[in-house]
Amino acid sequence: MIDRQGHPFSASDHVQGADNLFDDLLPVTTQAVMDRFDHPLSAQSWVMNDPGRRDRCYAVLLLSGRAEIGLRQGTIACKAPALVWLPLGETQRFNVAASSDGYLLSVAEDLVARHCGDGSGMAGGLPAGGGLPLRFAADTVHNVSPPEGSDNLLLLERSFEAIRAELMGNALGASLVVGAHLQIILTMVVRLAEGVMAQRTQHGPGSITFQRFLQVLELHFREHWNVAEYATVLGISERRLGSAVLRATGKPPLTIIHERVLREACMRLEQSPLGVAQIAYGLGFRDPAYFSRFFKRYMGEAPGAYRRLRRSLERVRDDTFAAWP
Repeated sequence: MIDRQGHPFSASDHVQGADNLFDDLLPVTTQAVMDRFDHPLSAQSWVMNDPGRRDRCYAVLLLSGRAEIGLRQGTIACKAPALVWLPLGETQRFNVAASSDGYLLSVAEDLVARHCGDGSGMAGGLPAGGGLPLRFAADTVHNVSPPEGSDNLLLLERSFEAIRAELMGNALGASLVVGAHLQIILTMVVRLAEGVMAQRTQHGPGSITFQRFLQVLELHFREHWNVAEYATVLGISERRLGSAVLRATGKPPLTIIHERVLREACMRLEQSPLGVAQIAYGLGFRDPAYFSRFFKRYMGEAPGAYRRLRRSLERVRDDTFAAWP
């Protein structure tokens, strides 16, 4: 016999599944993979093109050290502590520096959809995450920083470790347990994210057009699309897009696009070891000089000056922490 997903199963499997609501249609180990990197002596790399990792969403919890994530367009440079969520089809590779500590979770989109619902917070007719926009969070790229030693970071570590244990045991109802902890992870994304999720929460359900615009923006802001190109992909007029974004934020779409580019630029200048020119190229700028003018026009200082100031402030914080007993 063949199930709706095209997987073979026996009649006895069908009867057992009917008698026990905790039975999964598929073993959870076919839908999720957890890698634990625990202070490796050398750098480690993952390439997301093997059958076990292709077409997956990814969650990274970096407890110590540094990591770099290669996306379809550009990279994310992470410094611990960090929680990164990557939607379907975005991730190309994952590199972690020697002596780093953390987790890499890959999870099938089907598992995310079943346990985290759609944009209204509903999954299978039941509330997912108490109405939080978990589906919206799962559809966008997030790089958030739970404060070191915080309850949020402790809860995340427990959830990643619980998922790892469930995948190793693969016991009865493992998919439900994994799904519950997946909701916790995405709830932490909603709680900790500031940019796009703050806009989504501030403006409530808002317009579906605005929500879809934010999702497409998250995927394509490095390509420097103009407003007309976003409108074309969304299947609406440029005027309608402008009205939806203006109602939700009080700003025109081009400003929201530029703010997303600037937020990414600031993150890379603060965290990446790459030079300003390389960061400019990674953000889709063909001319580093134009990137510098663009950045200074909005931020009031050149990229190099911004980086030096932020790193000097970070050194002051590190010295303060080092002085603790």
